[in-house]
Amino acid sequence: MPSQVGAILWAQWRTLRNFYPRGNMGNLVFTVVMSAVWYGMAAAGSVAVAILLKDPGRMQTIERFLPVGLMMAFFYWQIVPILLVSTGASLDLKRLVVYPITHTQLFGLEVLLRLSTGIEMMLVLAGATTGLLLNPSLPWWAPAGFLPFIVMNLCVAAGLKDLVGRLLANRHIKEFAIFGLVLLLALPQLLVVSGVPAPVRRMVREFSFDWWPWIAAGRIAFGKSSLMAWSVLLAWTAAGYIFGRMQFERGFRFDADENRARPDKATSINSIAEMLYGLPSRLFADPLGALIEKEIRFLCRAPRFRLVFLMGFSFGLLIWLPIMMRTGNPEESAFASNYLAIVSMYALMLLGEVSFWNTFGFDRSASQIYYLLPVRLSTVLVAKNITAVIFVFLEITLVALVCFLLRMPISGMKLLEAYAVSLVLSIFLMAIGNLSSTHYPRAVNPAHSWRSASANRFQGMLLLIYPVLSMPILLAYLARYAFETNWAFYGVLVFSAALGLVVYGIAMESSVQAAEGRKEKLLTALSQGEGPVSA
Repeated sequence: MPSQVGAILWAQWRTLRNFYPRGNMGNLVFTVVMSAVWYGMAAAGSVAVAILLKDPGRMQTIERFLPVGLMMAFFYWQIVPILLVSTGASLDLKRLVVYPITHTQLFGLEVLLRLSTGIEMMLVLAGATTGLLLNPSLPWWAPAGFLPFIVMNLCVAAGLKDLVGRLLANRHIKEFAIFGLVLLLALPQLLVVSGVPAPVRRMVREFSFDWWPWIAAGRIAFGKSSLMAWSVLLAWTAAGYIFGRMQFERGFRFDADENRARPDKATSINSIAEMLYGLPSRLFADPLGALIEKEIRFLCRAPRFRLVFLMGFSFGLLIWLPIMMRTGNPEESAFASNYLAIVSMYALMLLGEVSFWNTFGFDRSASQIYYLLPVRLSTVLVAKNITAVIFVFLEITLVALVCFLLRMPISGMKLLEAYAVSLVLSIFLMAIGNLSSTHYPRAVNPAHSWRSASANRFQGMLLLIYPVLSMPILLAYLARYAFETNWAFYGVLVFSAALGLVVYGIAMESSVQAAEGRKEKLLTALSQGEGPVSA
């Protein structure tokens, strides 16, 4: 490995080495345990694939399984990071300009870092390689086609990361890019439910699938190596490299800060926005009103928050649409009849990362101002919580508006139910979120639309927290089912809201005490910078 690349990796290692010992060692242990569980499941799938492929009595199944499995691996590798709005580990090019290293070497390192978004697929491919090598009916060189297939995936993933990152950094086309991406990702499941149109089916039948890379790699892995298969696979690999390298070079020249610094033209929309920004100061006395206005202004301009917010009422709605379409008559299906409430709670879960669990994350080192101003920390937390509720209700309103435009059976009572359910759940989320924000803070760059692969102990605890906090909502629906009346439903919700307010008050007091007692640790965690490799 060149000395420059080694220096970059060494600097990243020192960044991580210096960070974790100063933090809570329990965070590191819990993160390692949760990662081991997740990748252990992927390893179990890898073993299952190896057992299937080593059996010479299942050659027909293997011949059908390989191309489909490789196709699924390709789309998982490319699409899942986009769905999670995550880049995994990636180069921070601005921090690497000072290094005397060529763009080719940087691109090679960026391609290798794409392995961080496809570890699960690498494990599965390792299992497939083992199974093919143990199958006596297949030649020893059968897994050779996996190597160019992996290289192609890495190059395409690197190119997509830079391409989508630039699109999301452009204020003028970001929203259109997001909606286009959401529609594209939702298209397959919509086609599964509604069926593929006849013209599309005819086009697919006439199109030669022999040209797809997973078909070529699957045939090579099955022992049907040919000049045609290798030519197709290598051509796709070369195309993937060209695509990835072109996007990498464009990303290297792209300056997101300069793009965001360009002034917007004064329009009537800006005037309306300024009027709306000023509403909190008119409705609430200072300093609460000023803090709410600051939060709203900041979040509306933060690419990370805007992306999650847009995903809530776009992808959040479409991802559940096929399930509702399968259930048939809304009056006969519990899922379809409560579709709006389900989508609203899903959108609320998406907003949790940027609105509840880490409320000081976007402030980063600027959080120290809260200790200098003559304002109570409880007022700061209340302002952040009120802002989160405002965006929650706006999210639900947009979800309902989209449902109305799509002519879904959404009534006024269902809209009221969605608001009530989301409000009750928000109370509990704010209570626990205030605790997590003061006990497990971490700095988040609001300019990064993508989320890097970072986690702490609390993010693993969310797997348990969300089901527990959803219990009051479930009890309300069970009460309506048992008593067959909405009075029971809203009665349980009112009781849950009252209980949530008690919990919120207790959690607020504990959070303020933690913020005061852990001031140095909190500010240190929020001031942490990033290394040359974001991870």
